[in-house]
Amino acid sequence: MPLRIRHSLLFNLGSVMAVITLLAFASMAVSLFVADTMQGEATAINESGALRMRSYRIASNLIYDAVDVNEHWRNTYALIEEFERHLHSIELTRVVPEDRHHPLHQAYAHIEYQWREEIRPLFDIYLDGLITENQSGPDLSISEDAVTNLRAQYFTLVPDFVDNIDYLVSLLENDAETNIRYLRIYQFSALMLTVLLAIAALFLVNQRIRLPLQQLLIAAERSRQRDFSFRTPHTGKDELGQLGQAINTMAEDLSHIYDELEERVQQKTLDLERSNCSLELLYKTVKLLNFASYPHEIYPELLQDIEQLSDMKRGAICLNNQNNEAATMLASTLDKETCIKQLCDKEGCAQCLKSNETQFITVDSNRKIIAISISDKNQQFGVLMVEPHHGKKVEAWQLQLLETIATHIGITLNSSLQAAENRRLELMEERSVIARELHDSLAQSLTFMKIQVSLLRAELKKPEQSQNAENIITELRLGLNSAYRELRELLTTFRLKIDGESFNEALDKTVEEFNERSETSIQYNNQLTYFNLTPNEEIHVLQLIREALSNVIHHANAKKAQVLLQYTPQGDIQINIKDDGIGINNSESQAHHYGLTIMNERARSMHGELAINNNSTGGTVVKLVFTPSNPTPPVNLDYE
Repeated sequence: MPLRIRHSLLFNLGSVMAVITLLAFASMAVSLFVADTMQGEATAINESGALRMRSYRIASNLIYDAVDVNEHWRNTYALIEEFERHLHSIELTRVVPEDRHHPLHQAYAHIEYQWREEIRPLFDIYLDGLITENQSGPDLSISEDAVTNLRAQYFTLVPDFVDNIDYLVSLLENDAETNIRYLRIYQFSALMLTVLLAIAALFLVNQRIRLPLQQLLIAAERSRQRDFSFRTPHTGKDELGQLGQAINTMAEDLSHIYDELEERVQQKTLDLERSNCSLELLYKTVKLLNFASYPHEIYPELLQDIEQLSDMKRGAICLNNQNNEAATMLASTLDKETCIKQLCDKEGCAQCLKSNETQFITVDSNRKIIAISISDKNQQFGVLMVEPHHGKKVEAWQLQLLETIATHIGITLNSSLQAAENRRLELMEERSVIARELHDSLAQSLTFMKIQVSLLRAELKKPEQSQNAENIITELRLGLNSAYRELRELLTTFRLKIDGESFNEALDKTVEEFNERSETSIQYNNQLTYFNLTPNEEIHVLQLIREALSNVIHHANAKKAQVLLQYTPQGDIQINIKDDGIGINNSESQAHHYGLTIMNERARSMHGELAINNNSTGGTVVKLVFTPSNPTPPVNLDYE
């Protein structure tokens, strides 16, 4: 419906706003006028304050004069010129009234006179003396006493001069405050006029705006409180009346829309609650299954969580045997009558375990049991049985949640079986390594001693061959010592590995052990940043290094030894054990051929090459090169 101008609230309010705007422009014009009168006063205050600071700078320059006279003259002259520039700056002189009787004019004139008549002549003499000193030599310059006297005169004048500057600054500040006070009076007057006009405007529009707007606010408040039954009575010809009609129509439409939204929100809320319950149950399930110290003890607690968060009545968890012929109930909250009479007999177990799919088993005419297979990778481990509440339909989300839980249980059981199998394989491999090491070391030593005992028995039957018997006993003693040392080294190696240490840590402890056992300084340089050796290779490498270091300690008479591990350009692993001892000859090699034979056998078992030679600079070099069973990293660039 078209509005007439006399009915329009916009026209009436626009008229009031126009009057207020005119008043605001008038107030701004007055403010600009007062501000124009204050123009430059702030700058003048800064300039006058700067005069005080520069007076002190001149005094400071006189006290701390430079060693170079020219530099001191230039600094002093620059400060004087800068002071005069600020003293006669247009920003300062513009605010000084032309009236000679004005206090501000008199203060500025006094400062200007004091500078021109008292201070500047003093500096002219001082600067001329400095020029004379620089050009004519020290004989024609002013004396040191004269310089000191000039400085003392300036220091005497500075306090009074600064006080006059302070007085000028205070006059400028008072003048600025006076202008600001006038501006405040103007602003307060304009504010009062605006307030009076606003009060008049409120009084005029009270009858045409307040009551209709109040009704509209009540309608809006009722709508905010979800009460769409209220209707505003103001439906006049002005804007607020038409707005009232629109609000009444909108309230009726919102009433219908809000009812539909409430239904949708309730449904979404229910879905979110279900999702949260599902996530919480899955989290608890995974936490219980993965972090439990004794897995068989968590199933009762898991059943309680399933019943609480999936809205089920009772449940049970059964695990089958290897042939899937029968099952063992690990945990149950089902009543005994249902379990014993209807589910846990031979036929009941067979029915639950006959399929990997979810089954609905009817217990009686009013009860059903959901049997969900616990499986992973097509291997069935048992069944999860749950009983829903009587008369309630099992929804898809509940069934999906239960199947997911059963899957997690199956994954956990399968992982446990695989972990146990891996542990069995590791144990078998470790036993194989121990057996091989015993055969390679102790068995050969014992065989050698057995042969020596047989020879000794034969020699003892010949009294005239006592010297041969003594030699055999000596070799037998050496064999026993070698076997004992082999056993001790072997036990030490296995103890290092059984403690769960890495190969690098075992090497570090081996070198540290031999350093503590002897006076030989053993240096260790491991350039292999990555190890991927098999258990057999680790044992062989450790034993070979220990055997080589043992030979260095007992036979080489060395002061220093070095163990170096690095990659070859072909990707092989090279191990060097060097010493600065007496070296090795054929007789010594024959004496210790049992240990060397074992070292060679270890190298051959790794498909490697072992070389034992004398070093060109003295001592012995044991070099082992082999290709590891597992891939090695890129070629070491630091290979030597």
